[in-house]
Amino acid sequence: MSCRPFSIVLAIAYIVVAVAGEYELPSEVKTCKRGTDDYSSCLRLAIQESWPVNFPTLDPYYVDHNEAEFGNGELHGKIEEWDVYVYGMKNAKFLAVRPEYSDDFFKLEIDLAFPKIFIEGEYKADGNLASFKIGGKGHFNVSTEDIKITWTISGPVKNDRWMVEHYLPNVQIGKMKVWCSDLFNGNEELTKTVLEFVNEYWPTIYRGMYPYIADVWDKLFTELVNRFFSQVSFNKLFPSA
Repeated sequence: MSCRPFSIVLAIAYIVVAVAGEYELPSEVKTCKRGTDDYSSCLRLAIQESWPVNFPTLDPYYVDHNEAEFGNGELHGKIEEWDVYVYGMKNAKFLAVRPEYSDDFFKLEIDLAFPKIFIEGEYKADGNLASFKIGGKGHFNVSTEDIKITWTISGPVKNDRWMVEHYLPNVQIGKMKVWCSDLFNGNEELTKTVLEFVNEYWPTIYRGMYPYIADVWDKLFTELVNRFFSQVSFNKLFPSA
C-alpha cells in the first residue's frame, strides 16, 4: 500500500522529553502505588487525566521524516514520508491498564481507542505491486475510524530506571480510506485504479503487511519511550505502597 496509511501509529507513543539530568514529573500528573487493590484502575484514570496536558503536542502530532521498506506477496518497495500531521489524538479514551511487576521486570498493557484519526503529508514511493512498477511522489492523506489499540511496553528496572526493551502496539482499525496524488509518475488512471483496489481490500493488505509494520514500530517506539523513562525515577513514577 504505497502511501502507507499505517503512519497512524507514528502518532501513538508517549510524549518524550530529551533533557539533561532527571526529569521531574509535573504536579498535575497523578501517580498510583503499586500493590494496592485499585492499582490498575488508578493507573487508567491517571493516564486519562494527564493526557490533556499534552494537547498542544498531540493535536496535531507532527512527524518530520520517516521511511521504511516492506515486502509481502506481490507488494514490495520503499516508502519515504515527511511533513506528516496527525489529527485526532486528543480524543483518546483509555479503556484498561494491566501492570505486571516481578523480579525487577515491569510490563504495562494499555487498551485505548480513538473515534477518528486523520493523517496528511508528503510521500515518495518506489516499488512493485504485482506487475506494476510504483514510482511517484506527492501528497497523501488517510482517514481512519474506530481505532482500537493495545500497547504492550516491557523491560527490566535497573538503577531506578525502567529500561524499555519492547514497545508492541496491536492496532485494529474499523474503517480506512486512502488517497495519494500520484503513484505512477503522472498516470492518473492507474493511480485511481490502484487506490480503488486498496480502499476496497485494505484489511487483507494490512494483515499481510502487519509483521513488517510491527517490527518497525517496536524499534522506533522502544527508542522513543526510553528517552522519557531514562530521565524519570521509576519509584517516583510507579511508587510502591
